[in-house]
Amino acid sequence: MIHQVAIKSLPQEWLWCETWCSNESKTKAKTIDLCNNPLTKEPKLKAAVRIVAEWKDYDDEIRRLQERLLGRNESREEIREEKGNDHRHTDL
Repeated sequence: MIHQVAIKSLPQEWLWCETWCSNESKTKAKTIDLCNNPLTKEPKLKAAVRIVAEWKDYDDEIRRLQERLLGRNESREEIREEKGNDHRHTDL
């Protein structure tokens, strides 16, 4: 199969990675690969906050959504307990 399908490389702007790309080229990047940098061994999420300017805003937005959804679920649990309609399966 490898001899039948030509393998092509994409231009660097399609997959920017800090390990092998320059900071100047990041402004033209279409995608950013949050790959592990073997030189720094920095955790991916810490690197994401540093590399992607919007990351903290997105992370905060998701955290607020999670808290809102968890609050709704907790409210439903309280209503079930008050009504005695707790139909969760507990026999194991």
